[in-house]
Amino acid sequence: MSEKAQLAKDAIKRRQGGGKSPSKATENGGQSGLNFYSGDVSSLKVQPNTVLIISLVYLGIVVLLHIFSKLRSGGAEATPEGQ
Repeated sequence: MSEKAQLAKDAIKRRQGGGKSPSKATENGGQSGLNFYSGDVSSLKVQPNTVLIISLVYLGIVVLLHIFSKLRSGGAEATPEGQ
């Protein structure tokens, strides 16, 4: 087999993930995906879904406050007198 053909096969294996060494799978305990809680840290641990929900609630409160402030002021634009 020519050297170019061998290089092409190796590139395809790497692209498909077939060229991984078995030591890579055991380095992280065989886990795949993201590790949100890595290490022993004594800080607050919050899941991504919780952060998303809290941020959406905060955004909703800000929008409601803007709407209430418009209703309280009568919806009139702030224009100088006489124009």
